[in-house]
Amino acid sequence: MASSVFPAPVSSSINASSITAVSPLTLYQGLIALEPAIYTITCVSTTNTNIEFYSGASTLVANAVTVSGTVTINLGSSVDRVRLWTNTGSNVVVTFTKTASALTNSFSGTLDTVTTTSTYTNTSASGFAYAVLVGGGGGGAGFNGGSNDASAGGGSGGICAKLVTLTGSMPVVIGGAGGGGSMSSNVPGGNGGTSTFAGMSAGGGTGGSRANGTGAAGGAGGTATGGTYNITGGIGGAQSGGGAAGRTGGTAVNPYSFVGGLSTGGGSGGSPGYGQALGVGSGIGTGGNGANGGTPPTAGSGYGSGGGGAHTHDGASGAPGVLYVLRF
Repeated sequence: MASSVFPAPVSSSINASSITAVSPLTLYQGLIALEPAIYTITCVSTTNTNIEFYSGASTLVANAVTVSGTVTINLGSSVDRVRLWTNTGSNVVVTFTKTASALTNSFSGTLDTVTTTSTYTNTSASGFAYAVLVGGGGGGAGFNGGSNDASAGGGSGGICAKLVTLTGSMPVVIGGAGGGGSMSSNVPGGNGGTSTFAGMSAGGGTGGSRANGTGAAGGAGGTATGGTYNITGGIGGAQSGGGAAGRTGGTAVNPYSFVGGLSTGGGSGGSPGYGQALGVGSGIGTGGNGANGGTPPTAGSGYGSGGGGAHTHDGASGAPGVLYVLRF
């Protein structure tokens, strides 16, 4: 027997429409104008309903299947008809309820990355922008002492974030990277510089401490002020002395992760051959790896991250700060 599409009467209220599937395994079509929105489709829990949304006779926009009597779908564009069929049951009422308006899930803007001290002159159609400011990362300490000790990593720069008004002439200071300490005299790592913009100040991470026979403290993360969100930088990885492995540095999470990445990390502590601690951080900057015996430490990468701590090497440098501006 030839298959048929059965036009089905549609009953509607203010926010809901329904179609009755008289028989199972039968295709029904309802002419319903549905705008882009979030819809919840319900029927009895013992029936599975397959639903297809069409624009015109042949353009399939979306499809869904109820589970335990319900399914929610985000309809991305307008449709003018639905087709459905059920697997079991008679006179099954299938109801379409608009539960929320569909809002855009993206943001259109231009991202500027500023890496040098300068004057920011760009503007936008709205006159506003989201800004993320990061201080410079501290350097790791150098070490050339006893065989069972090593030095610590530098802290990462602080992070400020807020919505700013673009004036067309805004001074920017980008904090420099802290240098690695020299191994010749077990020198601590250098401090990262402070970044400033639009009333925000993102302090640099401090340098890692040198080993002194009892271990070494990681550099402190830079402090931040003036933003809607002010995040202290990640602490540098310590070295506990006595032949212990170096420790991984901490992270500072960017509150506006849609601007410039997720986080920046402090450098890791060195180790006299007991396993290398690896740097952390994502998107903005990753802390440098700590030394592992004869393997030297590595510098912080990206922006604002701390350098790795040393063992029989110079400490590694941190990474400079940065300003991200998302204009819209």
